[in-house]
Amino acid sequence: MIRVLVILIINTIWVATMPTTTRLTIMPRPYESNKVKAVIDENFFMTCIPDSIEGTTTGLRWLAPNGEIIPEDPFRRVYSSLKDKMLLLHFEKLIPSDAGVYTCQGVQDGIVDEAKSELSLEKKISFYDTPFEQFIRSGQDQLVTCHASSIPGPEIAWFKKGISTTLKNDHKYQITNDGLVIKNTQIEDEGIYLCQASVTSTGEIKRADINVNVMHEPIWDQKPIDTDGVNNQDIVIKCKAHAKPAPVYNWYRNGILLAGDRYVKTSDSLRIIKSSVLDRGTYTCEAENNSGKIQANFRLNILVGPIISPMEEVRVIEGDDAVIKCVVQEAFPKALITWKYADNLELITPQTDTSILIVDDSDQNNSDGNLIGSWSELRIKPTNRNFNRNITCVASNKAEVTERTTRLYVDYKPNLLLNSEARDYYYSWLNTDLSGSSGSSSSLATRGMGVRMTCLASGEPKPQITWYFKTEQIKHDNVKYILHKDELGLSQIEIVPQVISDFGDYQCKAENRVGASYRNIELRLAGVPKLPPIALLKSTKPESINFEVKLSDAPDADGGLPVDQLKFQWRFLNSDWSNQYEKNVPVDNMKAVNVEINTLLPDTEYLIRVAGVNKVGLGAWSKDVKIRTLSRRQPDSIRVLSKEDCHASTRCHIEWTVDSNGGSPIREYHIRWRRISYKDSNNQHVNTDKIEPWSSVQIIKAPLSSYEIVSIQSNSFYEVDVIAMNDIGPSASQPFRIRTLPGQIGGESEAFKKTNESIINRIILISGSVIAAIILFIIIDVLLLMKFDCGLLAILTKSCGQHKDIPIDYKPTPTLIAQHQPKSNTPYQPINQTEEPNADTSIPMDE
Repeated sequence: MIRVLVILIINTIWVATMPTTTRLTIMPRPYESNKVKAVIDENFFMTCIPDSIEGTTTGLRWLAPNGEIIPEDPFRRVYSSLKDKMLLLHFEKLIPSDAGVYTCQGVQDGIVDEAKSELSLEKKISFYDTPFEQFIRSGQDQLVTCHASSIPGPEIAWFKKGISTTLKNDHKYQITNDGLVIKNTQIEDEGIYLCQASVTSTGEIKRADINVNVMHEPIWDQKPIDTDGVNNQDIVIKCKAHAKPAPVYNWYRNGILLAGDRYVKTSDSLRIIKSSVLDRGTYTCEAENNSGKIQANFRLNILVGPIISPMEEVRVIEGDDAVIKCVVQEAFPKALITWKYADNLELITPQTDTSILIVDDSDQNNSDGNLIGSWSELRIKPTNRNFNRNITCVASNKAEVTERTTRLYVDYKPNLLLNSEARDYYYSWLNTDLSGSSGSSSSLATRGMGVRMTCLASGEPKPQITWYFKTEQIKHDNVKYILHKDELGLSQIEIVPQVISDFGDYQCKAENRVGASYRNIELRLAGVPKLPPIALLKSTKPESINFEVKLSDAPDADGGLPVDQLKFQWRFLNSDWSNQYEKNVPVDNMKAVNVEINTLLPDTEYLIRVAGVNKVGLGAWSKDVKIRTLSRRQPDSIRVLSKEDCHASTRCHIEWTVDSNGGSPIREYHIRWRRISYKDSNNQHVNTDKIEPWSSVQIIKAPLSSYEIVSIQSNSFYEVDVIAMNDIGPSASQPFRIRTLPGQIGGESEAFKKTNESIINRIILISGSVIAAIILFIIIDVLLLMKFDCGLLAILTKSCGQHKDIPIDYKPTPTLIAQHQPKSNTPYQPINQTEEPNADTSIPMDE
């Protein structure tokens, strides 16, 4: 009380000394009768400024609305501070109680002065306790909450999306301080509502969008159904409902709430991880919200795949009965058992084979949901070797298909087989010395080699194989024989015959526990081919002849071993077989072989013979055949290799060959062409063969056999004639046709034109350079000659000043020119029969 009294006395004295007109200014400037505005929760300051800063103003201070002096303490929320003779009043986060009249006082030139400013506070609009999504019950009066605050206080207005006017108090809506009351709510009252708060004095406006949902209890979209799950696999059960708000799902088994990591629950399903038979039972799906709940029951069965007991192998003798049993230990539901062959998956049924009978327990079944076993017997009466295979038992139910395979062995007596290796007879031969007269078959007999005989047998079990020769068993320690393969069902023995007695009948014995089988295998003595091949003359030319050679089909014509080579020999008619030429031709298992003998002399008589060769040696020679080659003649007409259609419109590439040069090398080819027809603008053919002449003849040298015809017309047919020339003369004319492609605008012809222009330009440039160089050379030569009496060429050759005087009576010695000796009219001279033939006429033997 005393403190307040002192403050009043001081203020009274202070006011008494105040001038009637203040000389202090407060910033910010008031907007109305000394009023300034600020916003709650924000920082703010006011400044007290003397009229003359250079004056002597002292004792500046700020007074709060209650008259207390505001100290200069920066650690207070409201404090003052002096800055450049100005006094600042600071507010940290304005609060509603900060509103009021603040006074700035000071003494200036001994006069007390003050200035007042009223702080008016405002608060921006904010919403509180206003959920943006709200649920209301159907059929009742329900409140949609909306709370807003501001300084000055806000005005509230309501809108609904789809309604253009403001909601007002009527039979449907009632606006209260807490929000909007919707009377007798229905599903159509759902939607977006707009709560709008506004302050007229500040112009501030703010809105809150509220999504209003009319709550209802869950309604089924998808009820769970009775489900079959497979043992040890995940199971997913669907259960879905819709409601406002969204429902919460609970799952029960036999009335007990499911819990644990094995049960994964989502918004519309239940997943059971790695199910087992213990998961069988009655389940309930419950969907619930604050409006109600619904339930649906379903049955979960756990299916168990069949488990088949191990099956033993079955072995019977052919003709006996066989029984194979398949036992399913457990399954749910009961497994169906069938049988099939494992190799081709063919079903085994009595309908496919009358020797099959299937017996099972199909008359028993389970209906209580418990695991159950089953069995089936496959009975075969009687068995044969076709049943000697893998047989599979297949057990299946809704859960799984299970298989187990066993082996049915049907034992039977060995059966000896024949194929390309296992044969009834084999050939070999004795070692032969290389002796005999020239040209005889024995002189070329080759050394024999070992023969490998094969015995192949089928049987169950696989048979053991033994070998006999003349009733005596061949043992493993017999060095005369080599066993290359000795395994069940297959044996190979090798022998190199040394004497005639090594040939004859060998015996192969295949034996198993059912019985034994035998086969006689003959080792025959092979010889050289007994009958010569048959050679048929196909064609004769000046330098070659062509035969078709056929091998004889007579029994043992090849001596027991196939002919693998033909040996041809030929000689001049007036010679003997010591001066023969030879050619070896491989046969490669063909019955007929085309053979050409070339590098012969034209118009010459030869004797030719042929013999077959096998591994034993050279067979009998055929009779000598007398043949005369043709005389030299003009070459054959050309044979065209290129196609009729050209690959361009203004040029065409042609190729050819000549089958026979007539005994004289082809020197050159003469080529000419002419257009015989073309297609006009109407695509009609126009014949020109009687209008356009042949082109000039183009000559190309052999061995070239192709030519590029250029600068011809597009979309045209041309006739081309190519003549082959040898020393005898030209080949017969045999013209052929070509056809050019349709022309292309700006295409090929333009390209050729540009190319030709480019070549001409280059030629002109090079020619100009050469001419300029020659003129420069002449100028330099003349200058040097005038000054040094010696030209440029003489200086370069260092002969300047070294020339000798030539005598007046000098006459040059004539040069002898060797005369060219023409070739003889007989280009092939007879060979001296007493000497070896020239190397270029011999034919090397094929080793």
